[in-house]
Amino acid sequence: MLVKALLLIVIGSMIGWVTNYIAIKMLFRPYKEINLGFFKIQGLIPKRRHEIGITLADTIQNELISLDDITKKLENANLDVEMDRVIDSILEKKLASEITTRFPMIAMFLNESALNKIKDAIKGSIMENKDQIIGMLFETLEKNVDFKEIIVEKVDGFSLEELERITFSLAKKELKHIEIIGAILGGLIGVVQFVITVFI
Repeated sequence: MLVKALLLIVIGSMIGWVTNYIAIKMLFRPYKEINLGFFKIQGLIPKRRHEIGITLADTIQNELISLDDITKKLENANLDVEMDRVIDSILEKKLASEITTRFPMIAMFLNESALNKIKDAIKGSIMENKDQIIGMLFETLEKNVDFKEIIVEKVDGFSLEELERITFSLAKKELKHIEIIGAILGGLIGVVQFVITVFI
């Protein structure tokens, strides 16, 4: 009687563990659809990867971060100061050589004072129109950057092997708990079966 009880508990535990182990593996495996004639089988994530990408993109765009959030951050990032620095750097490195290359006759009469005046004139013209330039940048971002499309493309193109490795690496302990719970539940079912066979 005891042997029978232990046997039912062990069998139940094994069935519960194996069932949960297979269920976890089938989150990713098989990567490609297998046609068994009367039904097809494919891992949940490979099969629904595109839909997962769309849902993830919608969630990120609507709940976490959007292009509006980025443009607002940029608006508060002192872009004019950064523009001033970049323009100074470009003019310092390029202006004299460009004038010498393109206008060699003018370069003969070019001194430090004249060069500084040209730099100030160019920089002044750009900085006077900085709001228009920054506005054009934001407008271009809004027209051409689609967060949702980028995220969906990235998810669709992400290696399933790498995604599986990352998932199992991050949730190794939790997934192992699921397997153990399956074994425990299977063992309890074995106990119930034994009780039923004894009293019925």
